[in-house]
Amino acid sequence: SLCHQLSRHAVTRASNALSDPLAVTSVRVARDVVSGLLEEMLQFDFRNGPLRRRYDGLKYALKNLETVLYELSVAGVVGGR
Repeated sequence: SLCHQLSRHAVTRASNALSDPLAVTSVRVARDVVSGLLEEMLQFDFRNGPLRRRYDGLKYALKNLETVLYELSVAGVVGGR
């Protein structure tokens, strides 16, 4: 899905964060897009169907993106940019 592709893209960009000045911005944009999609999904009524599985996948992708941003901040890459 789109969110998982964004998450993979963010991990790839974050792995080159020291040499790529736009890596952190790219990860933040991906996080904001996934977060916006998650907010839109909250408007739906979930039972145990395919829409619920998509919602759970969005939550996982958002958690992954936030973890990447946290790890970048611990590494000192986020603070200066």
